Amino acid sequence: MTPRPRASRLTVVTAVLLALAVAVLLAMLARDFLVPALVAERRSPAPAETSSSTPVTTTASPTPGGPSASSSPASPSSSPTPSGSATAAPAEGPAAAQLRAAIVQALAGAPGTAHVSVRDAATGRPLVDVAADTPVPPASALKVLTAAAVLETLGPERTLVTRTVVLPGVDGSGAEVVLVGGGDSLLGVGASDPSAVSGRAGLGTLAAQTVEHLAAAGVEGPVRVSVDTRLLPGTGRNPAWPEDLYTAGYIAPVHALATYGARPVRGIADDRVEDPAAFAAAAFRSALADRAEAAGLTVADGPVLTTAAPRLVVGATASAAEVESAPVAEQVQFLLAHSDNQVAETLARVAAVESGREAGPAGVADLLGATAETLGADREDLVAADASGLAPADRMSAAALTQVLAAAAEQPRTAGLAASLPAPGTDSTLRERLVGTPAQGRVRAKTGTLMGTVSLTGTVRPASGGELVFSVVLDGIDGEVAAARRSADQVAAALAGL
Repeated sequence: MTPRPRASRLTVVTAVLLALAVAVLLAMLARDFLVPALVAERRSPAPAETSSSTPVTTTASPTPGGPSASSSPASPSSSPTPSGSATAAPAEGPAAAQLRAAIVQALAGAPGTAHVSVRDAATGRPLVDVAADTPVPPASALKVLTAAAVLETLGPERTLVTRTVVLPGVDGSGAEVVLVGGGDSLLGVGASDPSAVSGRAGLGTLAAQTVEHLAAAGVEGPVRVSVDTRLLPGTGRNPAWPEDLYTAGYIAPVHALATYGARPVRGIADDRVEDPAAFAAAAFRSALADRAEAAGLTVADGPVLTTAAPRLVVGATASAAEVESAPVAEQVQFLLAHSDNQVAETLARVAAVESGREAGPAGVADLLGATAETLGADREDLVAADASGLAPADRMSAAALTQVLAAAAEQPRTAGLAASLPAPGTDSTLRERLVGTPAQGRVRAKTGTLMGTVSLTGTVRPASGGELVFSVVLDGIDGEVAAARRSADQVAAALAGL
């Protein structure tokens, strides 16, 4: 065999040494840079998708119907795709991508255009956003904002006092008994009922106490009854409400005095009286007359008129008798459970006056706007033409609704708001909804229904843990109320089951 040349052997050795040097260098780079990067990536949370701001349009070209006009015309059916910047997944419970997939599936075939917002209840961080910033008719979901404003302004323990004062008779004989409204729209016509919210303060009890005062004061001669509802002056009507809302019994003029939510008897039906203050005053006069006869007093017949005494005089006169409403927190729970328009509107006007604003719709709108802003919601696109969600002009986004509900939990006076929302299967607007689904026992939500809009806004505790705040608004449903409710309920049930 011919020996290999010396130069050739040197070349081989050099190549081997160079390869060893490159391997050592690569090992050092991996140790100092690649491994730490991989460890850091493994420790950091996986990014979660935020959803597109494009609406989920489920039917073609819906025409809005009923008292609420759609603010979101529909386009051909499509499934939204995730886009936008990524956000971190919630610490507990399902990831944002799971939430979004469940929502899209639950809304398949739903009427109208869907607007959905889901937040982590613990942090308020948005997890799902489907056209959530679009202002839409919220229907009765607006009552969530109203409840927050009332609780924050009046305080949950506040009670509303209905009282009587006794003034000298017009001709110097007898007496004038003035029934002074304090904003309680849930007065009862009989004895006070401490076990009830509607009827907690009874006009019969007030009348009996007033007769005792008259007898003790030695009043002789005829007693004339008058009324003072100047806490909430004006006609009590709202120009934003079409006349058919009054005739259908969805609302009555808002005064400082009313029985059973402007109803003649206890209940939740839409059979409201035409003039709630006059009805309550007449019921009080009748109760006073029945009890006065036994005390040797005579109550003048005829309609109960507004007192001619100056408001300052009435206000400065000590009460002859008083009855107190249920605490504001209980009234708020009642109005949310039964979606009571009258109670919502009355409490909102009382809160507006308490805050130094006017008692009418303008004062209420300013109060609701200020409350939304305080709780971190966008005030610019909010239109609060009333406090109940009846007005066709009302607009509020799904994102604003969830922001209000999430932020309210952090404030002392409004911390109990979420717990006041209706639960499936209870005496509420959810009595027959979501029963027997994963949502029962895990969801509390405020319903909303107009001919053009259906909404569901509340909290949910998914089966995998954590708590979410959600709002689903289906706008432009063109009267397909039942189908829209089913779709909104499917979203709530799907979130609960994750």
